[in-house]
Amino acid sequence: AIARPHLTIEVMPVFAANVTYRGGAILAAAAVLCLLSSCVPDEGGKVVARVNGQAVTLAEVLERAKLDRGPSLLVEMIDARLIEAAAAEAGLEIGDEELEMRRQRAVAEAGSEADFEATLARRGVSRPEFLDQLRMDMLLDKLATGEMVIADQEVADFYREHLEEFAYGEQVKARMMLFVTRTDAEAVRETLLAGGDFAGLAGALSTDPGTKDSGGEMGWFERGDYAAAICDVAFALEPGGLSQVFEAPDGWVILEARERRPAGHESLAEVREQLLSRIRRAKLDSSRREWMMDARRTAAITISDDDLRGQTLELLEHAPVPQRVSLFPIPVGQP
Repeated sequence: AIARPHLTIEVMPVFAANVTYRGGAILAAAAVLCLLSSCVPDEGGKVVARVNGQAVTLAEVLERAKLDRGPSLLVEMIDARLIEAAAAEAGLEIGDEELEMRRQRAVAEAGSEADFEATLARRGVSRPEFLDQLRMDMLLDKLATGEMVIADQEVADFYREHLEEFAYGEQVKARMMLFVTRTDAEAVRETLLAGGDFAGLAGALSTDPGTKDSGGEMGWFERGDYAAAICDVAFALEPGGLSQVFEAPDGWVILEARERRPAGHESLAEVREQLLSRIRRAKLDSSRREWMMDARRTAAITISDDDLRGQTLELLEHAPVPQRVSLFPIPVGQP
């Protein structure tokens, strides 16, 4: 489990101008709340608009924004501080490569790179701001995942409930070599019959890109996993048997049968890591909420601004946790 730091967060009526938070929305929130809290008291009387000659001052705009959005923006800022502090204490970081992979998922959600950029533009979010939002989202995932406890019995129960997903038909494990001409294949087969090493010859001479670098290894496969010409020969061989040279769609082939097993199910040990990954994904949303709500409860939060205190503290008890960053396509004209 990843321990949370015990934080003391104090929100004063006047925000320090040099305090910044990652994420476009949070940076905007800081700027708004700073202004609302009289960071620029001399500008409060500045007229920002006139309606039929009647002045609207900056102070009036900011006061209205403070009452309408101040508490929710402040909660976002507090959540961000809690996430970043806990991640720093746990030594968690989001690397550039990891962040780019997550951005590519967002691009896929949007439809294309062009759609991605257009969606950001419609939402008024710059690419750096969006990447900061992704980073915060990924840190929360890591923090929540670090606190998950998955018992062996839970894994076993999940395996039993999904057993048929791990079923397989009759399988063969084999090695193969592929050649452009039959003459080359026949020559190599003669070498094999004389005691030549299949893996070494496959690595040196086979033209099959999928198996060449692994010494011709095909792994376990069922009928239908490869071309019919290959499967028919492989399933006709006895373990240890070497095939004649035969023609397949991509060239001339030699097969060596390794093992055979009847239809069955992959064992719990074989699929354990896959099961753990699936269970973590299924539990992640609830774990994110539990982590965030607990972090809010255990932090010492003091809000000195009378206008913000009551509603902000109430929101911290009930407000949704930060939502996952998503860029599913949005119709033109919608925010």
